[in-house]
Amino acid sequence: MKVDYDKLKINDKGWENYTEYVLNNEFLKELGIQPYPKQIYAILDTNKRKLIGGSAYSGKSMLGAILALQYFTKPNFRCLVLRSTYDNVIATGGIVDYLDEWLAAFDYVEHNQSKRVFINHHNNAKIYYSYMSLEKDKDKFKSRAFHRIIVDEASEFFKVNLQFLNRSLRGTKGLMNFDQLSIFYISNPADADGSTYLKERFVEGPYPYYEMNFWDNPYIDKEDYADTLKELSKADYQFQMGNWDYEVKSGDVFDYDLIDACTISKQEYQEMLTEIDLLQQVITWDIAATEKKTSDFTAWSLDSVFKGNIGVVHNQDSTRKSPGKLEQKMMQVMDKHYEYDNWIERQPGAAGKIVANYWKKEFQEYNPTFIDVHKSKLIRASRTVRGMNKGLILFVKGKWLKDFKKQAVKFPTEKVIVDDESTHDDRVDSVTLLHEGLYPQKSRAKLRKRKGR
Repeated sequence: MKVDYDKLKINDKGWENYTEYVLNNEFLKELGIQPYPKQIYAILDTNKRKLIGGSAYSGKSMLGAILALQYFTKPNFRCLVLRSTYDNVIATGGIVDYLDEWLAAFDYVEHNQSKRVFINHHNNAKIYYSYMSLEKDKDKFKSRAFHRIIVDEASEFFKVNLQFLNRSLRGTKGLMNFDQLSIFYISNPADADGSTYLKERFVEGPYPYYEMNFWDNPYIDKEDYADTLKELSKADYQFQMGNWDYEVKSGDVFDYDLIDACTISKQEYQEMLTEIDLLQQVITWDIAATEKKTSDFTAWSLDSVFKGNIGVVHNQDSTRKSPGKLEQKMMQVMDKHYEYDNWIERQPGAAGKIVANYWKKEFQEYNPTFIDVHKSKLIRASRTVRGMNKGLILFVKGKWLKDFKKQAVKFPTEKVIVDDESTHDDRVDSVTLLHEGLYPQKSRAKLRKRKGR
């Protein structure tokens, strides 16, 4: 249920809590970190479960870090910060990144990266961080207990995992009577299972939903971010603006005008080859081993990467073959374009690693590069649209472009039709892989090394 800020009041007990655990919090006070008004209401909400949503750039990750530190001064406090993948949980600008930066000044706080935990050695309070990429990942938390759980970008999680976390919210040894047990779900909406759960339980359900938007955030340049939003696809714009009622429709990501604006002639492409430094030539592969008539195609794009990391797709093709014959076809293409590097997507999680290991073995002599990608094809496509709007992804006119356009303007496809390749998304995925490879999501392989006690 969306809260009405005009009707909210903070009682004396709430202000006492805020003064002791936020204003006078030794970590937040030292750094001069102060929440803005709407964040204060969410911090002091006494409901056990709550959603913090709204538009992007509203300071949700910063708020998540504040929530993690709120009771870090309390002996034996236990907090858990979660994201859908490990790369995301340590990504630049995320909750853990804030904590790593803020706590660096305190020599009695240890960041044990191998155990994924911040430890306050003055009082044995701990903030753990982890991930739940697959449904089975919930088994890691079966016997664990936390006083506070913060689920960042909760829309990306499976519904069953979001539900499961409630069993881990309970008192622990040394702090059994802690009266502030809470789960904070922090998220924009998305085209995902978790988003449906959050909408049902919070936006339209009995639990509080705190809406915060970028225009509420006093720490950003609002006009600059409003200009940034103009670069988004319709689908991405709706989600980034916090529209929980929006449902993705075909054509809401790519459109003909955008693709045409990013299309250059063969002559212009030749001029680029002679006038701009060519950094790399790449084949980007979207692989599908076919077993039935409605199965996906394997699509590949021939790409040139120019100085400035400008990716130009100058040809594309696809095939639909069964395992064995597919590998043979791919090798034929790789042999024909031996001067090109080969990029293959690597999905997050254990399953993605298994698949990547198989392709690495199959194409060992071609030394392929595996590109980490977001599990949501919609998010990948939306990022590519942003790149296209910036002139970072271009297309060369040719017969192949007609087939790509047909597929792109239907993306995401609602129904696959037999023998109609335009109802698939493989050619689109091959192009978005180029953008993901050129502009990976920034994350730290290792956070700053910290000195223990």
